[in-house]
Amino acid sequence: MRDMGKMSDLQVRVAPTSRIKLRKVAMRVREVLGAKSDEFPSDAFDLLLSGNFPEYKFDILPRSIMGRHHGLTEPDQKIIFLREDVYEGAMEGNGRDRFTFAHELGHLLLHSGNYLARYDPAEPKPTHRKFEDSEWQADNFAAELLMPVSAVKSCADPNELMEVCEVSYKAAQVRFDVLRSGGFI
Repeated sequence: MRDMGKMSDLQVRVAPTSRIKLRKVAMRVREVLGAKSDEFPSDAFDLLLSGNFPEYKFDILPRSIMGRHHGLTEPDQKIIFLREDVYEGAMEGNGRDRFTFAHELGHLLLHSGNYLARYDPAEPKPTHRKFEDSEWQADNFAAELLMPVSAVKSCADPNELMEVCEVSYKAAQVRFDVLRSGGFI
């Protein structure tokens, strides 16, 4: 396993992906995992960990190994590492932890063999468009998975979206603002 301290120091440019494609992938995942309503049930995450998808690995590690990292993914090795407290929080419905799990799942599903450039912190910072950024893609996949458009349409404000979809207020506010004010719904 790679040194945990170095993994998040990489700025990664990946093949461009649109919000529409991310939405389609998230909807397919929701379908496969049996998420039938606007809410994405925490037991759907448990289904991922149960061994029903042997091509993917999920490793729950203690804080002593993960350190400050809540989750990390090695897409080419098809493995997600989650910090133990984050995994437990996700299973208990903690919004931030659920988003972390969904974000890492996005990296796993979207980025295997998809890296175009890895940023070395010793070099000048690269520039690439946001839809070519692995973090932007994983965040938007997580938002699509946990807060489908139908949920945003049915909610009056971010507080209601937060409650309906079991996400943090910050995630609900960003999603609500992007979709409602950006004309994406």
